[in-house]
This record gives sequence, C-alpha cells and structure tokens, in this order.
Amino acid sequence: MDTMYRSWARALRGFVAVTMVAIGLVAGGVSTASVASAAAPECAGRGVPTSKISVQLWTFAEYIGFGTDAGTIARTEEVFQSLSEMGYRNVEPFTLSGLTAEQYRALLDEYGLKASARHVDVGRPGSPADIDQILADNKTLGIKYFGSGSTPIFPLVYTTEAEWIAYAEYLDALGAIARQHGQTLMVHNHDIEFEEVFGDQTVFDILMAYTDPKNVVFQLDLYWATNGGGVANPIDVIERYGNRIQLFHVKDMAAGPFPGRIEIVGDGIIDFPSIFEAAGGSTKYYVVEHDPRFGDPTFDPFEAAQEGFDYLACVTF
Repeated sequence: MDTMYRSWARALRGFVAVTMVAIGLVAGGVSTASVASAAAPECAGRGVPTSKISVQLWTFAEYIGFGTDAGTIARTEEVFQSLSEMGYRNVEPFTLSGLTAEQYRALLDEYGLKASARHVDVGRPGSPADIDQILADNKTLGIKYFGSGSTPIFPLVYTTEAEWIAYAEYLDALGAIARQHGQTLMVHNHDIEFEEVFGDQTVFDILMAYTDPKNVVFQLDLYWATNGGGVANPIDVIERYGNRIQLFHVKDMAAGPFPGRIEIVGDGIIDFPSIFEAAGGSTKYYVVEHDPRFGDPTFDPFEAAQEGFDYLACVTF
C-alpha cells in the first residue's frame, strides 16, 4: 500500500509540474527550471546552496536497472525529469546506461542537469583502465571529479600494506594525468578503508599518505565513515585531513543497534550539521545517496532523493 501511494504521489507531482509548465507557456513562457524552483522548500537558500547539492544515481540502481536497452534509457530519462522537478541541478552517474557520452550529456542538458562528478572504474595495478577514454568522456559530460565507486574491496583484493601503497601510487599517477586535463581524481570510501590497519595506519591513511594533494582528493561517504572502525567518526577524519576531502556522500544511519541500516537523509542519527560545520568551506558537493534495498518493495528511491534534497536545502550549520 505504501509503495502504491508513493507511486501515485510521484505521478501527481509530475502532473502538477506539467500543468504548471503548460500554464506558464500560455502566460508567456515559464521554463521547467522555474517550475522546479517554485516547488523548492520554503527554507531553500538557508541551507546548502542548490548549486552544491547532488545525488548519486546509484540510489536508483534497482529502478533504472543495469541494462543498455531502450527501457533502461527511458527509465534514466524518467529519473532525470523527476530529479529536475525536485529541484536538483546536479547528478552523479555510476553508469551511462548504454548511451554515449554525447547522448548522455544531451539528456542531462534537456532536463537542466549537470554531472557534478562520476563514478567510473579507474582500474588498479596490473589491470589499468583506459584513462584516455575516461578523460575524453568526462570532458564531453562536463565532469571535473571522477573515481571508482570503491577501492578494490568487493571482494577485498589487497591484504598487505605494500599492495595498498602500490594501489595509492597507481592512483596518484592517474591523478597527475587527470590534472593535466583539468580534471580531478577522487577516492570514495566504504568502511573497510578504516577497519583494515597496518601498524598505526588504516588503509585510508595510506591512500592519503601516498597520493599528492594536487593529484587526488577524497569523497567521504559519511555513513561508511561513521560505520567504520579505526576512526571514531567523520569529524575526526575531516579534522585530520581538512580540504583533501572535497565531496561528501550524504547518507544516513537508522537508530538502533550499531551499525544501523542505511536510512533516508534526515531520518537517521548522523549529526550532519556538526559534520558540515567541521568541514568549513572546503566541500564542493553534498551528494545525497541511499543504497538500494534490492528486493524490498517498500523502498522508494524517489522519496529518498526528494527528502534528501529538502533536508540539505534547509539544513543550517
């Protein structure tokens, strides 16, 4: 019943938006962007600027699917339209859903969206990625920040400090190439980067120590940094590494026995205002994310995206 209601609510929002556009056109022309702005929460402007709010499209992975067929592309377009209506101006892709970079950019442009960053496999020592193609696609997409969605931990590939150092040095070399093209390589964490320890250094520490700040920055996933061992909480990481952390994945944790499951942003226990305040002005993008609950029909990624946007637009710190 809840899922049916949310689907109906999404349809109603879309109908209202389309109706407002039609009325605006009759009255002299109102763009889709204007409609989305009009639908923004009343507190918008007092929280995170809309220009810095993004959403990781992995949130919609189960809904969009992993194919490259026409249905997948149609669902991608539906998600773009909905996000634009919610007020988003940025998205963070993890796949191009079978489209070329040119086609994907055209679809973004159609809905007034920009790719703030991109998760794309950048390879590892012994299995390098085609960095030239990645950089060319990034340029077409208008992307500055990019990096793999995770370090090699699914499954855990490296078990020694030397292997993690070699991986960090590989990333540093890629980052140097990216910098020459006006782009920035980023590293995204899960919990293992804080739980795997060699001597007095976590994997996260090693990745920091063996990459040049000019070449590699970090996208701190706040759920996994809270969930991780080794470092007590995200504020500790931020205070230790400062502006090397330039993007956040804003993902919440449910109350209850630790660690709680991933929760809709603002409905959980993570103290985002304190984290954002600790970061000062170094955060380029606040990226809403909710990992899909595969097979759970009660999870609505559209609801998660809307509530995440509204929270960030209104949060004060």
